Amino acid sequence: MIKFIKNSFIVFFLLFQLQYVNAQVVNAKSEDFKEITTRPLIVQLVTEDAYMVEDLEKRISKTSNAKRRTEFEIELNAYREFISSYNLLIKDVIKKIWLLNKEKPIEFKTFSEVQDIRRVNSRNYSLLQFVQTKLWVTNDYGKETFTAKTIPTLVYSRMEKAEPYDDNFNKKIDYSIYLPFINSRSNQQLLESDLIIILKIMQNHISEIQTYDKKNYTAFDFAKDQDEEFCDLLKGQTLLLDEKLLDKKTSKQDISKAYTGNLNVIATEEISKSIIQAEDVPVSIVLPYSIKHDKSGIPGLESSELIMYIKCFVNAKTANFYSCYGTKAVDNWEPFFKTQEFKKIEKSK
Repeated sequence: MIKFIKNSFIVFFLLFQLQYVNAQVVNAKSEDFKEITTRPLIVQLVTEDAYMVEDLEKRISKTSNAKRRTEFEIELNAYREFISSYNLLIKDVIKKIWLLNKEKPIEFKTFSEVQDIRRVNSRNYSLLQFVQTKLWVTNDYGKETFTAKTIPTLVYSRMEKAEPYDDNFNKKIDYSIYLPFINSRSNQQLLESDLIIILKIMQNHISEIQTYDKKNYTAFDFAKDQDEEFCDLLKGQTLLLDEKLLDKKTSKQDISKAYTGNLNVIATEEISKSIIQAEDVPVSIVLPYSIKHDKSGIPGLESSELIMYIKCFVNAKTANFYSCYGTKAVDNWEPFFKTQEFKKIEKSK
């Protein structure tokens, strides 16, 4: 779960002292995507991390504090539920909306099955897989270390470019994009709509790269550009905001003072329904785009990290971005909508 720092001085300091680490990557060139999108595709299913499960089970058995033990149990159950949901949903969503790699039937394989294929003919396949992005950073003492925080990520790459356990994984893969923020939900529940919207965004993004021959053009860059192109289309439309993505200290009345358009704050399930049914309406999503890692050298803060977010309204049918807020350091460390987002929309529409 995301933990927020309450001391405003510390927050201000961290926002301007942290090292920017951009892990959404597009290493492939436009011409590479011609190969990536036409190879047979294998979608790798998620397998439980035996070491993580064993560690949590040990913590559960050895922890005498009932509250702490319950927290470990919830973490383990949420982890297993995510894996189960992802493996079930990804099969259905890929079959419904994936428009690439159509020359041969898409295959769904476990990690061990993919490894068997990799040893024989990895250059014959593209691979779509879920990973937890964890990055190498260098602190002020020159020590190479992994970030402690991770971000759920989809990697789409030629199989030979996505070698597991490679320290340079992010430098070699062809493409990656982060999954939407789901931490505000009970047990961080993954929904079908999360995969639908991110896979639509991914396909739109790749199409843009190919059409305009763009290099190192991340999903974050794509969202910003679409904001500039489509923000004025929000005029006259009703924005649908997920109630779980509204900042607890911000009310609809607060927003109405800054935004003259129509806004409905509705349940997560209603947002999800609009995406699944491909309704032509603007819905809220929050996307991680980076990790910032402390390099201040201050004792006790060496490993402090923040996940950075953009808060967006996208078309539930097309997945085009209407708006994108959080591209500046002072705006993007909390994954919840506040009045500022709507001030920006008001100015642009």
